[in-house]
Amino acid sequence: MKLIDLIAGTEYSRIAGNSDVAITGLSYDSRRVSSGDLFFSTARDPAAARANSAQAFNRGARAVVMRGGVDEPQRSAGTLVECERPRLLMGVAAARFFNAPSRRLDLIGVTGTSGKTTTTYLLRSIFEAAGRKAGIIGTLGILTGSHEVHGGLTTPEAIDFEAALAAMEQEGVRAVAAEISSIGLEEGRSDQLSLRAAVFTNLGRDHLDYHGTTANYFAAKLRLFTELLPRSSHPTAVAVVNGDDPYGATVLERVRGKKISFGMGATLNVRPLEASFSTTGISATIGACGRRFAITSPLLGEINLRNILGASAVSVALGIDADAVVEGVRRCPGAPGRLEAVPGPAGAKVLVDYAHKPDALRAILETLRALQPRRLICVFGCGGDRDRGKRPIMGEIAGRLSDLAIITSDNPRSENPHAIIAAIETGIRQTALHPISEAAASRNQGYIVEADRREAIAIALRVARRGDIVVIAGKGHEDYQLIGNEKLDFDDRVVVRELTAAMQG
Repeated sequence: MKLIDLIAGTEYSRIAGNSDVAITGLSYDSRRVSSGDLFFSTARDPAAARANSAQAFNRGARAVVMRGGVDEPQRSAGTLVECERPRLLMGVAAARFFNAPSRRLDLIGVTGTSGKTTTTYLLRSIFEAAGRKAGIIGTLGILTGSHEVHGGLTTPEAIDFEAALAAMEQEGVRAVAAEISSIGLEEGRSDQLSLRAAVFTNLGRDHLDYHGTTANYFAAKLRLFTELLPRSSHPTAVAVVNGDDPYGATVLERVRGKKISFGMGATLNVRPLEASFSTTGISATIGACGRRFAITSPLLGEINLRNILGASAVSVALGIDADAVVEGVRRCPGAPGRLEAVPGPAGAKVLVDYAHKPDALRAILETLRALQPRRLICVFGCGGDRDRGKRPIMGEIAGRLSDLAIITSDNPRSENPHAIIAAIETGIRQTALHPISEAAASRNQGYIVEADRREAIAIALRVARRGDIVVIAGKGHEDYQLIGNEKLDFDDRVVVRELTAAMQG
């Protein structure tokens, strides 16, 4: 396509060079530019923007989009486009270059603090039970029936997002469930997507290191419903919202168009008429917009029933048969690292979960407490170089809801792990739990500090007894640990298997 056709009607300040130049590819990483590309410089630092753009030209880019007010890079015969928000222009160009596949797919955008990943996995399972090939885009990568691509962002950059949708469409995928993050919304990565449905799961404390305030965080997520959804090319686009959540109630008030509420409340459109929970799963009868169907699921607790309700609400809105919803829910094992069961010591149930923020930790501990274990043991920490205010909050939550809390390292990054743990301890000391030795931990309540994550998990497994639930929170599907400048191999699930085998051998 010609450059001018890709950027026509967008907000750019000037073009230096040939606007009719032919573009054969798009890129935003100057190290991966191919000859003929249109390169988008997203760097805010002027020196980095100029260096990246110069590298792109050197690698054969035919045109570069970058912020204005920066010294022009060496570009030989290339074309320079100045634009104050390169990511917005990137979204428009990517949609045009890949022929806007979201206009032909049923793209379901899922946003919220927790539950996004599990909801997308439930949706894919339901779509496939209905005979429709489906894909997922989110925290765990890009997944279709035939391949899996690991990505670095929950919501990919627009080029990657549109390219993935185009590839899925060619592969015969008809529906895609995608996690839409607040940062992705704030940066405009998803602005050109045409949504068939948008789902709001909940809102808690997260990403305050980026957004600054909860109000800003919510405002970013609200854009999915007040700006993106109304622009959809699908005439029956629908908002599916957790009506139990206070922020969800605001979303429902602000949505102009078709909307469906879900949750535990008796007045909501999709809700449980009855439900029971055990350590083997969920059984429930769901009332959904006048329909009634019974589901069983291997997922655990009320938090997952809410995810099932959200996925069921989307399915009802899209006209999927109730039998497909029931079958899809029944055979969905959940998402990796989301209350994922891992074989542990005999008689104890060991679960690995991604909960790394206060509301998520509270939700999983309340869910597991409701299953009435003999004891609830929680291994957790907090990431370094991130929101420091959540550390004592998470300490208080773990101390209040666990019988035994073991505080350890998560991804300390550049921070001292012991300083992070000390901040967590200020919260746990506000509860009834007190420091305890491992020798006493098999029979008493309390908390233990062990900065080495592997050893912390080992302690939990050694003191666990029949009827106990051990939850290892914070990293979930991650197979690494970030310590200083190192990225070390570390997967909680693998560690549990190794330690259990050693204990049994």
